[in-house]
Amino acid sequence: MSQPKLGILVAMPQECRSLTTQRIPAGGLLALDEGCLVGLSGAGPEAAARCAALLAGEGVTALLSWGCAAALDPALKPGDLVLPASIIGADGHTLATDPDWRGRLVSKLEPRLTVYQGKLLESRRIVSSAAEKRALFANTGTVALDMESAAAARAALEFKLPFLAVRSIVDPADIDIPPSIAAAFDENGTLHVPRMLGRALLRPADFIGVIQLGRHFSAAMETLKAVATIARANRFAAP
Repeated sequence: MSQPKLGILVAMPQECRSLTTQRIPAGGLLALDEGCLVGLSGAGPEAAARCAALLAGEGVTALLSWGCAAALDPALKPGDLVLPASIIGADGHTLATDPDWRGRLVSKLEPRLTVYQGKLLESRRIVSSAAEKRALFANTGTVALDMESAAAARAALEFKLPFLAVRSIVDPADIDIPPSIAAAFDENGTLHVPRMLGRALLRPADFIGVIQLGRHFSAAMETLKAVATIARANRFAAP
């Protein structure tokens, strides 16, 4: 019998660095030593769906959405860890994550990390304003949002694979993302720093937000690296 293989879907190259120092081309795959196959999808639900199908075609036996998220719950801080019990799609449908898998992974993480297990919301675009995040929290009760996990969950359901999401908070609910940052991502989800800084030169007030969000991203990455260190020895506790 072949060794079970976990498929890990990651949107951004920066997020991939919490798992490996090796470079993965956009839309490509990389095998890790622990029986994991990492796919760099690019940003957004369509890119995530393509990457999930590619991972399924390679014979993965479980699918994990990995990366960062924006907080909707005001209690969540940069670097807080969310393993959602369910994901609310942009169409309003609820997609459950695998409860047994989530429970096993949480049991390995909780001695060192606080894990939040509320609902995650799908967004089809970057939500940059604090006012919109407050409204989404009030209307949905979801604790955070991202752009890829729901699409990955739908693909997992289609291919009959157990599914889980691991998301670390970058921007808290009360922070507005500067336009310089929101406009600096390309269609693959790559943040172009020169483009960001060039735009920020035209809006000097954005520099404070750029520095602040950089610190928040560092906190989120530290959490993801800690999760990877704890979980990789156990193949992320995957089925």
